[in-house]
Amino acid sequence: MKIWITGAQGLIGQALQQLCKKEHLAFIATGHQVDISSAPLIKAFFHANPTITHIINCAAYTSVDDAEKEEREAFKTNTLGPENLGRLAKHEGVKLIHLSTDYVFESTDLTPLPETAPYKPVNVYAKTKQEGEVRLLEEFPHACIVRTSWVFGRGGKNFISSLWDQLHVEKKISVVHDQFNRPTYSKDLAQTILALLCHEGIFHFANEGVASRYEVALKMKELIKEQGKELQCGEITAIPASTFFYRAPRPRFSILDTQKIEKITGIVPRPWQQALKEFIDEKHAAI
Repeated sequence: MKIWITGAQGLIGQALQQLCKKEHLAFIATGHQVDISSAPLIKAFFHANPTITHIINCAAYTSVDDAEKEEREAFKTNTLGPENLGRLAKHEGVKLIHLSTDYVFESTDLTPLPETAPYKPVNVYAKTKQEGEVRLLEEFPHACIVRTSWVFGRGGKNFISSLWDQLHVEKKISVVHDQFNRPTYSKDLAQTILALLCHEGIFHFANEGVASRYEVALKMKELIKEQGKELQCGEITAIPASTFFYRAPRPRFSILDTQKIEKITGIVPRPWQQALKEFIDEKHAAI
């Protein structure tokens, strides 16, 4: 078995590479040098590496606000990319796992959304991710799609890493209190992805527990202070999302139901608070 990981520079791509090394799994990882929106490029790369048996597509255009004005770029990576990889996987007889997002949904309450929930994208980024899922499954019905939410971890910019910086340099911060989801630790997600290498279909994965961004900020501050570490921030203020200017609207509720993946793999997601503590411990260890 040899795994091709696309999107190597992203949070999930990096976590997968680290885990593959730990598990002694053969892999090859690519970033921008292999543009997945180009069918000839991915075909040439695959034929130059004929021992590949699995593809894990972590490549994505994830700048939600910029996608509103760069729709073509988002479309190329988020829509054409999965379609091209699906066609390649079908023709070459290899397995394919594609990473997607809770943003393909928008709900009106905290009810967890199953894999069969209807699409309801509220911005360009979400629409390109939805179309990527649709085109992928049209090309390769045996693909595996993993939707996830609020991914955080070391090695890239994300909501929680930004919070870490703010807590250490700003005396007061304001955090949105009326958007809710399940945070997902990139290391936990990577382990689950590898458990799905022989599966097909759509799955949801996120760490256990629903929280607002404000609640995550409070917990992070608490955990850092418990370790006796110094923080600049003395006050965290809860504010509504309406006070922020976003070029792209965000779903207020897009909470993923993970019962299916728990039943199929036996993996029960740990609470996001535990994952956050591990993230903080690793940050402190690296200082």
